[in-house]
Amino acid sequence: MSFKIEILPDGPSFEANPGETLLRAALRQGIDLPNGCRGGHCGACAITLKSGFIHYPSGEIEALHGRPAGTCLTCQAVAHSDLTIEPAPPPTRTL
Repeated sequence: MSFKIEILPDGPSFEANPGETLLRAALRQGIDLPNGCRGGHCGACAITLKSGFIHYPSGEIEALHGRPAGTCLTCQAVAHSDLTIEPAPPPTRTL
């Protein structure tokens, strides 16, 4: 059984297979989510989990420390239900 992942505000949705990370599932279906190291260390793939349940098979993720509640790293997170996610806004640059 796969899980439906909906991207807010008006993004596409995709399916994640059991045990498949959100990032791997999105990329497999041609959906480009932000990412970097793919190892859970850099935090470039951080999104906000709006609804649903995920888990991290590798355990605690250091890159989540100090981030707001509801932050999820797609390179490590595996869906345990249908999800609604929202990508983080791009960082603002100062000149």
